[in-house]
Amino acid sequence: MRIIVTGASGFIGRRLTSMLLERGHDVTCLLRSAALCPGAPNSLAADLRRPEELDDLPAGDAVIHLAQSRRYREFPDCADDIFAVNAGSTARLLCLAARNGTRSFVLASTGSVYSGTDAPWKEDAILRPGGFYAASKAAAELLLPAYQSFFHACALRLFTPYGPGQADRLIPTLIARVRAGGPVSLDGDAGGLRLSVTYVDDVALTFVAAVEQGWDGIYNVAASTPTCIAEIASAIGSSLGIAPVFERTGRSEPPPVTADMSRLSAVHDVARFVPLQTGIARTLAGEMRG
Repeated sequence: MRIIVTGASGFIGRRLTSMLLERGHDVTCLLRSAALCPGAPNSLAADLRRPEELDDLPAGDAVIHLAQSRRYREFPDCADDIFAVNAGSTARLLCLAARNGTRSFVLASTGSVYSGTDAPWKEDAILRPGGFYAASKAAAELLLPAYQSFFHACALRLFTPYGPGQADRLIPTLIARVRAGGPVSLDGDAGGLRLSVTYVDDVALTFVAAVEQGWDGIYNVAASTPTCIAEIASAIGSSLGIAPVFERTGRSEPPPVTADMSRLSAVHDVARFVPLQTGIARTLAGEMRG
């Protein structure tokens, strides 16, 4: 297949692009700068904030839209940037995909489109995005059904992806804290926040399945068994040979951030997803190699 991948130089994009190439697909990487992905056989530079720069998008059998605004934490100062990249570029790419005869479109979304106390969250839940970033992703999702008469269109709602090469996110932060012997904060009286996480290879393989099989609709993507902050820190400590130090914050345990995996399980073998301890060990081994 001829597959166009946006955000190919990102954490998930690098792994996904490698997998697609290994499977014999013809991959074009759509990047802010072609220099960001010099190893890619085909790359195209385009600023997703400028719709006119997408007009020369080559025809492809599929589009995987991973790119998101780098300014996603800078609300409200960068609201325009966040919306333009997360939602505006999705609108333009969908239009161009219809024009170009694309057969499949896969959007990277996020579990943060859910909120409230009902968990595990199901894909048909009423969305209540808790912030502007999540709202922009929900807006992008809402565009997909309008194009399902032109091509297969689906969104994958990702829950806490992690793995080698990631920075400035929950699990890399916990790794640094345990390694340094600093305290890991736990809300509530048990293991702290309960959440679903997903190892990066499992995320990438789900995108591969979605594009190759032509999925439609919305799918949560996460390991089938939720975890908690204490379990993640303990897994890190076990791999490092360091006993993590915990401290209670005195705050109530927050609502869980967990995914119902029934829908994905019906089309994809989630039983093969990497267990937490294995994923943490691979993440740490990847750091050592890096």
